[in-house]
Amino acid sequence: MGIQLQKRALGARIAGFRFGARKEGHRTLPPLAQTAGNLLFVVPLVVLTLLVPQANAQRMDLVTAIRMAPDPNHKMVGFRCLVNDDRRRYICLIDSGATNTIVSDRIVKAEGPVIEIRTGNGVVRVHQREVSLTIADGLELKSNAFIQSMMLQGVDILVGQDVLRQFKSVIFDYENAQVEFRR
Repeated sequence: MGIQLQKRALGARIAGFRFGARKEGHRTLPPLAQTAGNLLFVVPLVVLTLLVPQANAQRMDLVTAIRMAPDPNHKMVGFRCLVNDDRRRYICLIDSGATNTIVSDRIVKAEGPVIEIRTGNGVVRVHQREVSLTIADGLELKSNAFIQSMMLQGVDILVGQDVLRQFKSVIFDYENAQVEFRR
C-alpha cells in the first residue's frame, strides 16, 4: 500500500498535482493524468526488471559440481577423474598449494623432459608431460603435469593451480560434500 501511494505521489508531483480531497488551491488529478503518472513510475521498473535478468543470464557461470571422494588417509579434498581417456577412475586430490599438477608414474608412463622441482620434501626429479583429466559431465582439463615416481601410496594425482586456474572459482561445499568448479 505504501509503495502505491509513493507511486501516485511521485506521478502527481511530476504533473504538478496533489492527491487527496479537494482543497482550496489544489486540483485533483484527472483519471488520464493518474494513469500517466503511474506509467512514469511503472515503465522504468518494468524495463529494469526485464533487462536485469537478461544481463545476469549473460554473466552466469557454468558450474560443474562434483561429489567429494573420501580420502581418510590424507584428509584432503578429492574427486574422481579419468586420466588420458583411461577407463579406470582415479582419485584426484586438490593441492591448492601446488603450482603444477603431479601424477604418479603408476598412472602415466614417466617420459618426456626431466626437470627438477622444489617441493616441501626437497628437490625432486620429475618428467613433464601433457596430461588430460576428465571430470564430471565429460569436462576435459589439460595440464603439463609432472610425472613423479615414488609418490605416497594412495595418492595418484595431485591437482595443482595449473588446472585450478582454468576456472573462475573452485568452491569447497563441505555441507553437501561437493566441489563446484565455475567457468
